[in-house]
Amino acid sequence: MSATPKQEILAKAIANPKRPRLLFAMDATASREASWNIAKEITGAMFEAVPGELDVALVYHSGGRLQQMTEFSSQAKAFLDKVQSVRCSAGGTALNQILDAATQAPGLKALIYIGDCFEENPALAVELAEQLKLRGVRCFMFHDSSSQSQGYDTQGASRVFKEIARITGGALLPFHEKSPALVRELLAAIALYATGGIKALKQKTKLLPAARLLLEQIQK
Repeated sequence: MSATPKQEILAKAIANPKRPRLLFAMDATASREASWNIAKEITGAMFEAVPGELDVALVYHSGGRLQQMTEFSSQAKAFLDKVQSVRCSAGGTALNQILDAATQAPGLKALIYIGDCFEENPALAVELAEQLKLRGVRCFMFHDSSSQSQGYDTQGASRVFKEIARITGGALLPFHEKSPALVRELLAAIALYATGGIKALKQKTKLLPAARLLLEQIQK
């Protein structure tokens, strides 16, 4: 039996880890198109700030399915061109497929997800979050509420994102195009956590205010 496209994506991306890993995931559905340029700018800044001790992979969904998951790499800046090439396309969300991919990535410390809507089975999302918790993976869910003004229902997504974050010991965080500096700082703080854990965050609270905000969310 030949491998499915999803299985081929995962087989290429996942290998035995030697260093801590972070998975960066994006919703590239049509509802996010209005804020997509600023989203890519913020995402690119995050990759530029990733510590050298951390391996990162990029995954995104559009058109109702997981589109691509890169291999984990220490060369985070290499993802900048990939981020810029991603285009939004119509279709339902596929967050559960990303969560499922995360459960199959050994050595993963954290998952960052940026999205606005959720159009899937919430019970499955909870089940996958429980699996990630058992693997020690914290989910940091950035909720982009900008599409609400376009008539999209983002409140349901907020509830699901919050539950995923709660189960895994992560955080539900805002993604505001009007405050990109805060988002960039939060992304940098999450990368710091993935590299050195809670101890590393505590050591940086004076130099990186977002580290303190992240700690408050994690320790609720």
